[in-house]
Amino acid sequence: MKKKMLSLALLVILFSLMALGSTAYFTYEGRATNVITTGAVLMDLNEVQMEDGVETPYPGPITNVMPGRSVSKIPYVEAEEGTQPFYTRVKVDTTVTLSDGTTAGADDVARYFLLNYDTEHWAQGADGWWYYLGQLEAGQRAALFTQVDFAPELPNAYQNCRVVIEIKAQATQVKNNPIPEGGYTAIVGWPEEAQ
Repeated sequence: MKKKMLSLALLVILFSLMALGSTAYFTYEGRATNVITTGAVLMDLNEVQMEDGVETPYPGPITNVMPGRSVSKIPYVEAEEGTQPFYTRVKVDTTVTLSDGTTAGADDVARYFLLNYDTEHWAQGADGWWYYLGQLEAGQRAALFTQVDFAPELPNAYQNCRVVIEIKAQATQVKNNPIPEGGYTAIVGWPEEAQ
């Protein structure tokens, strides 16, 4: 009888082990893929002129300008299609080289070569940058100035001089970048200037 009981116990254990090995579970696996792309700040710096009331591409070097004359020169920042809204700033550097190769001083440049700045929509910061007082959205543009005036009292030393107006523009995002207490000139996120 002991053998029967032992055999029966072994059979129960064997069936129990078989039942464990053949147990099946229903399972399901799901997967979700989320694609997130960042926005971009897309800006162009362009230059045009007004000729007989029509805007035309800037022709390049203009020669034979006489004292008292104004030259149409309209540099503007344009927000490209697909851009996120941005703040913009522009820096202007005017260099005048006289016919003898010397460079005119900053005071003379400011006195004799006047840029017609749009001070209603732009403000100059202490850092020398001109800050647009607002934001640009896709398709919008903002011109910093519209012409260069050559002073009527331009001295003879400026005959055959070369005037170079270099313009640099930067932009930084509007989203999550509120205007701080210090105004537009205190906005953060501007690109670092190359030294």
